[in-house]
Amino acid sequence: MMKMNKLTAITVILVLFSITVIAQTNTQSNSPYSSYGLGLTNNLSTGKTNALGNAGIAMPSATAINNLNPASMAGIPLKNFMYDFGFKAQSASLSEGAGSETKFNATFSNLAFAFPLSPKSGLGVTLMPYTNVGYTIDGIISDIEGSQDTFLTNIEGSGGLNTLDLNYGYSILPNFRVGVKGSYLFGKIEQTETNIFVNNQLTIHDYNRYNGLQLGGGLQYDFSEKFSLGSIVNLPTSLNGNKHSIVYQLYDDEIVTDEDLADFKLPLELGFGFKGKITDNYTFYVDYRKNFWDATNQSDKLGTYTDQDIYGLGVEFLPNGNPLSYWNAVQYRAGFNYDTGNLTINNEKVNNYALSVGMGLPLNNRNNSTLNLMYSYGQKGQVNNGLIKENYHLITLNLSLNGLWFIKSKFN
Repeated sequence: MMKMNKLTAITVILVLFSITVIAQTNTQSNSPYSSYGLGLTNNLSTGKTNALGNAGIAMPSATAINNLNPASMAGIPLKNFMYDFGFKAQSASLSEGAGSETKFNATFSNLAFAFPLSPKSGLGVTLMPYTNVGYTIDGIISDIEGSQDTFLTNIEGSGGLNTLDLNYGYSILPNFRVGVKGSYLFGKIEQTETNIFVNNQLTIHDYNRYNGLQLGGGLQYDFSEKFSLGSIVNLPTSLNGNKHSIVYQLYDDEIVTDEDLADFKLPLELGFGFKGKITDNYTFYVDYRKNFWDATNQSDKLGTYTDQDIYGLGVEFLPNGNPLSYWNAVQYRAGFNYDTGNLTINNEKVNNYALSVGMGLPLNNRNNSTLNLMYSYGQKGQVNNGLIKENYHLITLNLSLNGLWFIKSKFN
């Protein structure tokens, strides 16, 4: 009799439960920079790439899901069903002039599964945040026009967009893989603005919803068993938006309005990656991506979108010693990522860099199921020209499971 093993059944239940949790999560960031545009773009992905400086465009999905390149799905072995369930926690210290504060948030970071369709092809589905919004701006003092009085404004924002990716990969040759990706982006950004006057209070609740489709593709070519090259492209697209607003004052009825928002344009993205194996113990990854924001001709109320360059560098060490020793099967990783940023404020670009270390802890010796841990320290922005410097500590946990579907039971 054919049946699904227990690990697969438990994970399916976990994934379905987590989709509900993600759908109910509002705040995924505590950065003031998430107040611009649609929020901060999510740089996290599946599996072990987080600890490799977010590099992995040339990495096949041979032992775990790689969502960075759809062509990698062609490398999934037959009879394997892969899952990836992610969680993140971040502590950030915000500095502006002589003041500083610390904020913390934790949430799920991704859900993914992938499986082979044939000896040459594979399919993967991933749900993860696309942008993160979470900010609080208190104590803005403004003058009342035609009066010497002032009023106080407090603003809070939360939410963000999610992306549901469908990745398909096909092996044209044993060493040449191609892939296509279709992404559905959707989500809601909430903002509450409270204006406090001497004898009154005006509150504005805005609910901005966006959705749209984006297409992409990728290639992977293995020069040899040790060296591989990869590339990706995500085509430009526009996201449709609408706003639902509720405005009310003390002792007055609320005013409800609905209106269409201007489309938000996502840029053309090109990426290239290299994978090299120095020895049997060391593998390194180098990625470069460019987002052509200049071509979208967009600006935020406080900044202008500009072309963005992202560099990723990672190295992985596998001891490969005594096979009976658990620690000789552990994968050790380190990475560096530098992002020039896609927003210019007061003629300064909001850049970001991060250093990361991580481990892949095997869960058993029968398959490639692994607990991937990553710690990262990074800095965004700077205390200059009115900008805010954000120093952050980030921890991610990815449960990467590999099961066999419909195996024959040895016992009745």
